[in-house]
Amino acid sequence: MKPNKLIQNQYFSEENNNLAQYVICNALPGISFINCTFESLDFSGEVFGSCSFQNCIFNDINARKCLFSGCCLKDCKIINSDMTRTEFDNTRFINCELLGVDLQASDFDECELKETTFKNSRLGLIGVFSVKFSNSKQSIQIEDSLPFKKQDLYIFEKSLKDLNLIISTDSNEIDDF
Repeated sequence: MKPNKLIQNQYFSEENNNLAQYVICNALPGISFINCTFESLDFSGEVFGSCSFQNCIFNDINARKCLFSGCCLKDCKIINSDMTRTEFDNTRFINCELLGVDLQASDFDECELKETTFKNSRLGLIGVFSVKFSNSKQSIQIEDSLPFKKQDLYIFEKSLKDLNLIISTDSNEIDDF
């Protein structure tokens, strides 16, 4: 499904509540956001369906238990945000930075992470099924690692590190094994 609404150069915050007009039944359906900033917003439990985000900044957002389905994030930064138990289904991250993001117990299903970096992010208990990681030189495909075990987290983090897509996590550095 292609995004059916285009929103450009907007600043969204809890204070001005200007994003509420686009939410339908706790969902943001088919919206394309370009050059937008999302600041201190609570998206808990909301659904992002077939949305695209290009050159957007998410700062201090609460996206716990959200669902991103059929979405694409390109050239985006997610900073100091809580995305615990968030589900990413058929979602692409291209050239994104996740800085200080809590992704614990989140699931990545049929996703692609291309040139995407994680720095000081929490990645414990992540579920991964058919995820492709890539940088400009190589790619790694993880087909199935559910249920996710502690060693699987090391494989996930090591895959990101091997592709220079991870800088550090809450456990600092990853040991080679």
